[in-house]
Amino acid sequence: MSPAKKLLDLRQEDFDRLLLWLDSDRERAGLIYEKIRWRLIAILASRGCLTPEELADETIDRVARRVVDIQQIYSGDKTIYFLGVMNNVHHEYLRRPPLSRLVEPHNATETKEQMHACLDNCLGKLAPYSREVIEKYYADNKQAKIDLRKQIARELGIKAATLRLRALRIREKLQICIERCLEASASGTVRQGTIL
Repeated sequence: MSPAKKLLDLRQEDFDRLLLWLDSDRERAGLIYEKIRWRLIAILASRGCLTPEELADETIDRVARRVVDIQQIYSGDKTIYFLGVMNNVHHEYLRRPPLSRLVEPHNATETKEQMHACLDNCLGKLAPYSREVIEKYYADNKQAKIDLRKQIARELGIKAATLRLRALRIREKLQICIERCLEASASGTVRQGTIL
């Protein structure tokens, strides 16, 4: 379970305090809120997060809970504060095991073996081109990963941003397939076919 799911629901008074902190005019505060939220989502998506909306909302929830403590002492661009909290949320996300970033188990009976079996099954259902792209895209770490992604984009004759979007779409389809596979394995049925 992600840290966001462990937190209590955001109280209306915390959200109202957040909007007031952003701007005394509630309509302008709403616009600022939406601008910050979309910026967080864009940054998290560009970093390859599978659930950028969830992580952005988690960031906003954390900031909203802290406003009562920081509103009198924090000075400067409030967006910068959100970005700092978002970095913490992102680091927590990266510390999760890679497979759990795709699908988090709904109960204790779902084992890692089931998740790996479903991942293998779903990778097998991908079109060969898509499988090759996603496997290459997630090979290596750090600078080697960056260099490899540049090479893949050159080989395909596309920009890095286009490659990132293709990988995101494939990853989203994999996530849906894995979730279905886990549900099917829980009910005792396995689905065959291709997902792309």
